[in-house]
Amino acid sequence: MSSVKYRLRKLLPSLAEQSKGCRDRKVKKRLYLIKAIVSSRRSLKAACEFRGVTREQFYEWSRRLLAGGEISSLAPRSRRPHKSPNQTKPAIEKKILEIKNKMPFLGPERIANRLEELYVSQVSPSTIYAVLKRNKAISKEYRARRTKKHTRRYRRPIPGFLQMDFKYVPYLIDDKQYYQLSAVDHCTSWRLIRAYPRKDEQSVMEFLRELELRCPFPIFQIQTDNDAAFTDKYTVGLGARPTGAHPVDEWCRSYGCRHKLIPIAEKEINGKVENTHKYDDEEFYSQRRYPSLESLQAAVQKYNHDWNENRRTKTLGWRSPGELLEEINATILTLLLFCRVEDPEPQPVQAVVLEKSQSPAKPQSPLDRYLAWMAWDAAQYPKLTLLTVSGMSLSYSICNHSGRCEAKPKQSRRHSSDNEIASPSARKDDVDERPI
Repeated sequence: MSSVKYRLRKLLPSLAEQSKGCRDRKVKKRLYLIKAIVSSRRSLKAACEFRGVTREQFYEWSRRLLAGGEISSLAPRSRRPHKSPNQTKPAIEKKILEIKNKMPFLGPERIANRLEELYVSQVSPSTIYAVLKRNKAISKEYRARRTKKHTRRYRRPIPGFLQMDFKYVPYLIDDKQYYQLSAVDHCTSWRLIRAYPRKDEQSVMEFLRELELRCPFPIFQIQTDNDAAFTDKYTVGLGARPTGAHPVDEWCRSYGCRHKLIPIAEKEINGKVENTHKYDDEEFYSQRRYPSLESLQAAVQKYNHDWNENRRTKTLGWRSPGELLEEINATILTLLLFCRVEDPEPQPVQAVVLEKSQSPAKPQSPLDRYLAWMAWDAAQYPKLTLLTVSGMSLSYSICNHSGRCEAKPKQSRRHSSDNEIASPSARKDDVDERPI
């Protein structure tokens, strides 16, 4: 009999009481195997093979049991290596945790972009996720994706198509409910955000006047829901038809843009601004509570500036809305400088007068208005090439409907649809929202 078997036969009877109170199945199984092998009349090699245990495992368990003298010594130990040469360096882990603690709403991909921007350090998002999980910095499970999805997906080719909506401030300030009004551009995600004490027409008009001053591009369309602050569609008793006398409609006519209303109970169509409200809760309102309306308004303006100038996202190619807007304007300017075509031959004045008298002037397209806003003559440049190159949509060709969205003159009448007030020149197919 080997010395190991002899020592185990003397030790095992003293562990009977400990084995009765043990609840760990793995520990009890290992203790049972040791007892069976020690009490067997076969050789150690034959007994281990019969029980399905290698001799190395038996000797390891026996060594730990004899050294500790308790059955808890048989508990499984960590297989974690003592050294890991490929593990992320502590200095980089510290930077990752600092960014996560400062901005807990950032995910691995945005943290990776932030690291590259601040420290010129390239770390993969999977590595950052492992660091956050190892340091228990991920406290919430990923939210289940919504099953309800809007089936129409499209992207505007140029800036100027805005979505506007109110949002409740998620907590009371001085026992009063305040509101946030947001307008977001569909192409660049540029936003204007302001906080107001009331949700009424006066707040909307104040917001639109500031929007007209601060918007860095011409506005072609403002899309809203059917709230009474935006339309009188359901408040005048005309069978769900807007009158066009609402202050928002009047402002749109005076500015020369189009006011579009979404259908009832289909807020997914206004999903651009609704999605930004989710980020407002995560990145702004959850970080601090503001004691007064004045402090909230000041913080909202700072947050709005950071959104437009500093917040880079994967959707925009890791650019901020301001950077993307500069690139679009630079693309248009470059094409205007290098793609100029020769002026057409002048026509007789009499022929031009007759042509104008016979047919009305062709309404301007969004590109014509965009170039006019930039003080360029759109008639001297190839619009088709310009739209194709400067368009931000990668899923469909802009050149097939370069003149779909018409700009409205100041006179207006009812559109064929009940959901908008449009110009006489607007057509039923005057929509640039084609499904992808």
